[in-house]
Amino acid sequence: MILSGILHTSLGGFTVIRGVAPLGDLARCSRFDGAYQRNLIETHRSEIEQFLADRQFLFFPEVVLSASLSFDYKRVGKREVQPLGDLFTGKGFASNVDGLSVRVVKTKLPKGLEIVGGSAAPTLAYLDIPEDQLTREDGVRLFRIDGNHRLSAARDLKPGDSTYQLDTPFCVVLHEDPTEKQRFEKVVFHNINAKQIPLTSEENLRLILQDGDGALFSDEDLLTKPSFGAAYWLARHLLPQFNTDFLGGLTEHFKNKHTLALGLAQFLTAKQMVAGDPNQARLKPEVERIRQALISVNAYYGAVDGQALRASGCHGVLTAFLYFALKNEGRQLPPFVRWIESNRIDRLSPDTTTRGLGYHYHLGRTQAVDAASLVDVFESVLTARQRQIFVSMAFRDETKEAFETIKKTVRQINEQHRLDIRLSEIRIDQFNKGHSYTIDDEILKVIEGCGLLIADLTFGNRNVYHEIGYLMGLNRGKGLAQDNFVLIADKKTRGPELETDIGFNLKSWQQLRFESTRQLEEALTESIEIFYGLRGIGT
Repeated sequence: MILSGILHTSLGGFTVIRGVAPLGDLARCSRFDGAYQRNLIETHRSEIEQFLADRQFLFFPEVVLSASLSFDYKRVGKREVQPLGDLFTGKGFASNVDGLSVRVVKTKLPKGLEIVGGSAAPTLAYLDIPEDQLTREDGVRLFRIDGNHRLSAARDLKPGDSTYQLDTPFCVVLHEDPTEKQRFEKVVFHNINAKQIPLTSEENLRLILQDGDGALFSDEDLLTKPSFGAAYWLARHLLPQFNTDFLGGLTEHFKNKHTLALGLAQFLTAKQMVAGDPNQARLKPEVERIRQALISVNAYYGAVDGQALRASGCHGVLTAFLYFALKNEGRQLPPFVRWIESNRIDRLSPDTTTRGLGYHYHLGRTQAVDAASLVDVFESVLTARQRQIFVSMAFRDETKEAFETIKKTVRQINEQHRLDIRLSEIRIDQFNKGHSYTIDDEILKVIEGCGLLIADLTFGNRNVYHEIGYLMGLNRGKGLAQDNFVLIADKKTRGPELETDIGFNLKSWQQLRFESTRQLEEALTESIEIFYGLRGIGT
């Protein structure tokens, strides 16, 4: 295999051959050094394969390789060969170790250009790697300093493939000292990969999501190209909605609006909160839904007590806000806001969450909290709360037996089903010790967050009626069925007086009337297991 190019010295006095060769040939004659180079990232290789297949704006910088001009001086008896020096005198080089050779041809400038100087005429170089070396696993190879992922995209191609034949710029650095060669490869690899300042996601997305005249990608490109998808289309069409005149509470977040738009669109489509169908007709209404969610969330951020949320600029927290604004018509957004504030998550900042970002330190604000983790934690909290069973009853000696039976029933269900998140009973006096049974704000929160309410109608306690009525009002306001409470009544204790205990407005609701704790236990077990999906109805 012969690689041809121009021979010259480069920065630092290194001897190089620069030219163009088929991508497949460069891949075939080179390998990477796993001792110091990063492992191949398959997803990145796939992206490059797609980039090469698209043939659009097909250009990338030269691949940098290195070659060792090995020579065994003991075989010739004296030092008559100077591998690099002989190249510039026109002698060329031929290895007596592995057969690699370099032939050089000096050229002349055309007449009329001599004023530039004869020394400016290029020297052509032909680097020849013996074919028998390329067919051996341990044969001589050039080493890849930069461009491993680009070359890896051609590793399985055949010479007849069109991508194999793509003309690819290369630079081969020549060395005669093996130790110096290894040092050079490591240092240059480090310099190329560590000292450059990569594009931030914001700068990169600004190019991808640009709309109108001069846009790199059309809407159809964003929807259909494997590198993009529906989230990119949504992100482009969300950008005009990020208007600080109308959404002033989100001004800090919009400073990196392209990053926010794509991150938000990707999260919401992954969570199936918005359609991810690559169909513009189905996606357009989703933009309006997200706009309405932004308006709802901005009300919290723009409020007097929303200063911490506004200042943080954290995309993760904002994305979680929008998720709960869209889910279940926003019913979970108010409790999520209370949870954020009570746990001071709204005060998370780069100083406490992200360090060492260097040039991109400002992105710490957007990366301070991961939306997925935030949503998962709060939904786990909601699940745990929904496993709470609120017990509403008159607390007197006559009801102690019923309460102990409720506790026993809950404990037995936990033991039988080995639930990851156990059921637990909560009684009102656990929050109001030493106080009357007036429903205060704390009790209202517990009732709102609990999954099931068990109300003992025995003795007609007014507080019990307040609590039932409050839950029924919540259900009606949220458009939910009235199926998250169980009414019980002790026939044995009250006898005929039980009918006067129960108000007329609850007489028509199904009640578990019991004459023994065993009867209560069996009936409650069935009701609780059916409510939490632990048994089927009628089983």
